[in-house]
Amino acid sequence: MRIMFTIWPGTAHLYPLTPLAWALQSAGHEVCVAAHPSMADGIASVGLTPVLLGDEGLMPAPWDGENAKDRDVEGELDRLTEALELAPEDRYPWESLRTFLFPVMWDFHPMGEAPPDSYPWIGRLVDAARDWRPDLVLWDPCWPSSAVAARAAGAAHARLLWGLDYWGWTVDRFAERRRVLGSALGTNPMEDSVQAIAARYGFEVDEELLLGQWTVDPTPSGMRLRTRTRTLPMQWIPYTGAAPLPTWLQAPPERPRVAISLGMSMRAFFEESRPRVEALLETVAGMDVDVVATLNKEQLRDIPVPDNVRTIDYLPLTQLLPSSSVFIHHGGTGSFNAAAAMGVPQLITSDLNDFTTVDDDGNKKTFTTQHMDVPPTSAYLVESGAGLTLNHQELSGAEMRERLERVLHDPAFQRGAAAMKEDIVAAPSPTEIIPILERLTEIHKPKGK
Repeated sequence: MRIMFTIWPGTAHLYPLTPLAWALQSAGHEVCVAAHPSMADGIASVGLTPVLLGDEGLMPAPWDGENAKDRDVEGELDRLTEALELAPEDRYPWESLRTFLFPVMWDFHPMGEAPPDSYPWIGRLVDAARDWRPDLVLWDPCWPSSAVAARAAGAAHARLLWGLDYWGWTVDRFAERRRVLGSALGTNPMEDSVQAIAARYGFEVDEELLLGQWTVDPTPSGMRLRTRTRTLPMQWIPYTGAAPLPTWLQAPPERPRVAISLGMSMRAFFEESRPRVEALLETVAGMDVDVVATLNKEQLRDIPVPDNVRTIDYLPLTQLLPSSSVFIHHGGTGSFNAAAAMGVPQLITSDLNDFTTVDDDGNKKTFTTQHMDVPPTSAYLVESGAGLTLNHQELSGAEMRERLERVLHDPAFQRGAAAMKEDIVAAPSPTEIIPILERLTEIHKPKGK
């Protein structure tokens, strides 16, 4: 069987698929990853074959917080937000889409109508799929043209999630409200992102083009959003890159180790993490713990580093977390799931940061928000009894230290972390789902293709 993966260009989208791709290759299947040219080295470094959708001159740079486009749809998004009549506890999936995920989709996919010769990398993806003839396309929900490419190539296709299913949840909410409001509700922006691509190849937009024929979901069962989507659960296997194992990390620590990371996304998307970094380092200063903080020079600029803190620009979490007693991080699903899969208690920073976009005319827009994943990861963490939140904007230094001491020394948090690990390992591994993927591909692939 031939399997083509597609991803939005970022390591946070590449790493979650890597264990499944390895499992498929080890089972004798052919695997490739279709992606932005900026991902060529990263894909090759994890032992997979990149299929590039153009060159650096053809495709825009991946969104780095400085080139998100203002599509002049804020008014429509505001109207849709009101029309959906979301309960307060249900607003974060929609807000995550409109604030973070729609912009990254629109950078590489048309919003509404588009000239036939625009977005040439979409044509390149369709051509690559037709030439390589995959049996199955496993696609990133932030790269929705993948479903069109699969249909054009006669392949079965499914989404492979790397976080919560905001897309499936939103399709369900629109269906519910459309039964009440009819056409007055308007169009789901997800449909707008696929319409021009589908029309180019003669397809009507249907739910299958939006959500895949099924969905592979590595999200822990207790954290998933409720959707009608046909879902194949899969165990989250942490993969966070590779690097030489430092000598100082090879021996067990002589005192409890506290790991600190704010993730690559905080470096890329948020304007200023200095207050958060400063507050965290002040919290651990003088404590009888060994602290390892994966922070770069810019994040540490002009901030005193306590004697008990070792800083390092990059270290795979799969190397750092096994010897850690507590993990303090920004709440991203990759970091959260890595710690959960290893049974490590956590503290999630839930404070606000400035987030900046720049429109096509160079106008900068800055607003204050949490990292997209903080609401679901922190809620699941606290409900599971596996950790607490930290917010330097609401808590004093003494209160932050008290929370860290509690998670370090109260065995209830270790029990909660162990239970959360069980939630993850209860799902079938990537190797175990391969026979199911094979059967589903046989069912959904058009006959004779």
